[in-house]
Amino acid sequence: MKDWLRELKFHFAMNAGFCIVCGVILFLWPAMSTRIACMALGAILLVMGVIHLLNFLGTPSGMLMRQVELALTIVFAAVGIWILLKPDFVASLIPIIMGVLLITHGVNDLRQAVYLMREKYDYCWLAFVLSLLTLAAGAVLIWNPFGAISLAVKFIGAFLVYDGVSDLWIMSAAHRVGKAVRRAVEEEIID
Repeated sequence: MKDWLRELKFHFAMNAGFCIVCGVILFLWPAMSTRIACMALGAILLVMGVIHLLNFLGTPSGMLMRQVELALTIVFAAVGIWILLKPDFVASLIPIIMGVLLITHGVNDLRQAVYLMREKYDYCWLAFVLSLLTLAAGAVLIWNPFGAISLAVKFIGAFLVYDGVSDLWIMSAAHRVGKAVRRAVEEEIID
């Protein structure tokens, strides 16, 4: 159980660190980050189309899987080429996708804040406020009031840094409270 919790904390911390690093990169280089992300997505989909084409060519005729591979080849290749030709449209979707991710993180942070409140942690109100701010940041990105993608990407970067830092703080607070609860339970068992 301890190994599982240690691994969970490690993954949680890695996720928060990844958010911080990605946020800094997006904030400092928004146009380049957006273009690279779109081009990479288009290239990956195009490569997937080629892989499905090879699978199509290797599948004996008359099999249903052959038609599936052909359909996947067409879809992946067409979408990949379209993204490579129209990266600005894909860039306009990035704030919405990031908004959904931030709302997901905010809901998770809110669950942690509720746990801290139940355990009567002194600064549970701060965890609650941080989780609400994460939810609000996600909502702002989904509704995307910003005209310029570059500005929106900078906000995404700032929100990701904030999300990573707040996740680390909430995780450490939950860890401290969990330790205190375990100590109290152990002391009660000894008494």
